[in-house]
Amino acid sequence: MLRLHFINVGDGDAILVEELREGSAFRMLVDTGREDIGGEPGSLRRTAAEYLTELGITGLDALVVTHLHEDHFGGTAALAEKVSIGTVYSGFFPCLPVASITRTGAEEKTVRGLMDCLERWASCTEKLTAHSCRLCQVEDTAVLSLTPRLEAELICGDRSAAARQRQVWTELLARETADPDRVWWSSKFRNPGSLRVCLRYAGRRIQLAGDCYGAVWEDRATPCDIFKVPHHGDAKAVTPELVRRLRPAHAVISCSSAYIARKDRPSLRTVALLEEQGSRVWFTGSFQPLGRAAERWTSVKFTIEEDGTILPPKQGG
Repeated sequence: MLRLHFINVGDGDAILVEELREGSAFRMLVDTGREDIGGEPGSLRRTAAEYLTELGITGLDALVVTHLHEDHFGGTAALAEKVSIGTVYSGFFPCLPVASITRTGAEEKTVRGLMDCLERWASCTEKLTAHSCRLCQVEDTAVLSLTPRLEAELICGDRSAAARQRQVWTELLARETADPDRVWWSSKFRNPGSLRVCLRYAGRRIQLAGDCYGAVWEDRATPCDIFKVPHHGDAKAVTPELVRRLRPAHAVISCSSAYIARKDRPSLRTVALLEEQGSRVWFTGSFQPLGRAAERWTSVKFTIEEDGTILPPKQGG
């Protein structure tokens, strides 16, 4: 059977995928949340490392980092200290060693954030290398046969744009002079350029969309059974066309319990679009839309049996 754990890491992503077979298990994590997930009264949130430790998991076969924002990769270094990791998939790995990025002090906010993320990811890459993890840079869509029954498609939506982004980041980490407009673009492309992970098991399809905005891939979407909503369910997360094409039975929004007004996250419009299409919407935090009781989770956990039956989460998971 397959188990999907959408871990409550607050405003971030961390998804544990487990195929459990008699006498053995395959385990993969998609994103690692933040290093510091903060506190929230009454919340059951955990860091990815804490959650795996509580389950007694000491090793992962694979880790996928969908893109370089702190809420998706920030917990990687702490995770590597707690569990062994076989292969790490990412759209970018720096050539080691790297130096600190040259800064003028006049960089725009999103560019400063990018530079911080690149330096931290370089540090994570050093730690992963020190722990003998195999690093696999995803430069184009790839299909992985993870087990005889479980398949993962790592989807790179725009191969040429991803290559341009890697080039800019390589220049920055080599302390070369990079065109400011290209640097700014490479920062803003992190979300739309996010890797998406499509899992197939027992005739079921699970779409884990990272932070890839709905408008970016609505024309290529195909039906799925479980959908991890991108960008924490904000207004950019889905479009009517994307939801119509996906028609998921279940949609999971990884979010904090509190509504973030400046980001419209999670957006009630996004929730409404999914529910109008017939989806049951789940929240990793105890977010409470109008007319619905709050639910508290350590993780929103699904089980898919070998015949394809989907067992939805139970309160208190």
